[in-house]
Amino acid sequence: MKKFIDKIIDIFILIFAYSSGFILSIMNDRIFFYNVKFLSFIFKTFDKRRKKDCFNNLDFAYNNTLSEKEKIKILNQCYDNFAFVILNALRLLYMSKEKYISKFRVRNEDLIKDLINKGNFIFITAHYGDWEGTARYVAYKHKNINLSVVGRFTQFSSINLLMQKSRQRFGSSFLDKVGASRHLVKLLKDKKNIIGLVIDHNVSQFEGIFVKMFGKDVTHTAAASILARKYNIPIVFAYTTLSADYRNYNLNFVKICNAIITKDSKADIEAMTQLQADFTQKIINENKGEWFWFHKRFKAKYSEIYKY
Repeated sequence: MKKFIDKIIDIFILIFAYSSGFILSIMNDRIFFYNVKFLSFIFKTFDKRRKKDCFNNLDFAYNNTLSEKEKIKILNQCYDNFAFVILNALRLLYMSKEKYISKFRVRNEDLIKDLINKGNFIFITAHYGDWEGTARYVAYKHKNINLSVVGRFTQFSSINLLMQKSRQRFGSSFLDKVGASRHLVKLLKDKKNIIGLVIDHNVSQFEGIFVKMFGKDVTHTAAASILARKYNIPIVFAYTTLSADYRNYNLNFVKICNAIITKDSKADIEAMTQLQADFTQKIINENKGEWFWFHKRFKAKYSEIYKY
């Protein structure tokens, strides 16, 4: 019975996604912006849990130093960006790839070009601004590499299919996080293969290691550090900020570090992972509203802040 219900849900999701995606793709930027604002309003009206998680994260990270006005402003931007990421993914099922890519304003792209000429690197990002856009741009503009993005499949095959199509349309592939390790090792044997990882969410203590973020102990995936050390390749952070009207996207590339390789592998991995957490915190502090504060980022050690 459950499989049947899931199949019916999948059909409705696909019908909605493709029909709404087509409608969104023929809208001009101004009308699209109003749709983003409307969906954001719906989220803010009915999604009370994420609001609580956002405020609790902000209070905990900044030790209750933010005013109510500041927190509401950050919350509103989080919902707006969340709505944009969803609706933009739908319209990109039909929207011209060239038109979409033309919206990017890129800083430090020579870094990527230079690294591509030298071989592999680990490409990481965070749930910041339009985190999906970073992979789309890199895969589309640099066709001499093969970008594989690691993520987690959902229980609905329709959503998984849409995620795969969204990435494949621009030239990247999607790897399920479950069981991805052996695929990553195989891929990095070819210098044309680049791995993309989202590294800023909470993971179990068995999946990652503890680092400091906002002065708190948080778990952090060590996958990028392990792969960088194993293959002696650098780690590059890419992040995209969004203009207020969602017409343009500012994409930044920053090299976090070269592989740290000493006789102490554990210390090397911890050091590289801490650098990733430090840089994530840096860009969050630069523009707090761009980060996805809805995640239970501090859950591993401070789960009590999420109990309502």
